[in-house]
Amino acid sequence: MADLPGSSVVRLFTARLSAFPPQGKEGEDLPGRPRARRSEAFLRWLLSRFTGLAPERVPLERGRWGKPLLPESFGLWFSLSHSGDRCVAAVARFPVGIDLEADLPRKDPLGLARRFLLPEEAAVVAAVPREAQTAAFLRIWTKKESFLKGCGIGLFRSPRSFRFAHRAGSPWETVDPAEPESAVWTVRSHDCDTGFLGALAVAHAAPEELTLKSEEIPPRD
Repeated sequence: MADLPGSSVVRLFTARLSAFPPQGKEGEDLPGRPRARRSEAFLRWLLSRFTGLAPERVPLERGRWGKPLLPESFGLWFSLSHSGDRCVAAVARFPVGIDLEADLPRKDPLGLARRFLLPEEAAVVAAVPREAQTAAFLRIWTKKESFLKGCGIGLFRSPRSFRFAHRAGSPWETVDPAEPESAVWTVRSHDCDTGFLGALAVAHAAPEELTLKSEEIPPRD
């Protein structure tokens, strides 16, 4: 069983989805479903390291908006994201959210920014050369998604309903306003692999004091 993360530690894990056989029966899957089943296989395998349970016995539950959770008695929070064949997971003793996006050209990144981001955020994307607009958009978008995934509401809440407030001398930014009746959330960019952009969100009182411990999961036999 893996060492549980401390109260000021976020464990980050990256892996290839193709290394994890899909959970459940093969058959007439909807588009994207096999990859979703591989990501669940990775998640169950990873959580088994912390719970000491067999992957198929890890008691995953669903929050109000569909976010997968462990029962509160485990005292563990986690988040998972995947893009292409890469996936990344965060595990901590407090709520976390993570997002990962392949840094690939989008057809109209400025149009996406104007549709999904606040006007001042879209202006940041508009201010860079066209060839840099996809990355500029994803830098902001991954932070938005990491928070929405972390608080469990996902895109049921508009990404235009909050902004980020800078924290002096810190890579972390405060979500403003946070989800009603929830802890204060902070976010930061976190790129886990070449060719990908990502972000991490945490509900922690002192994010600047956190230690981020990264681990690459090798291919499985």
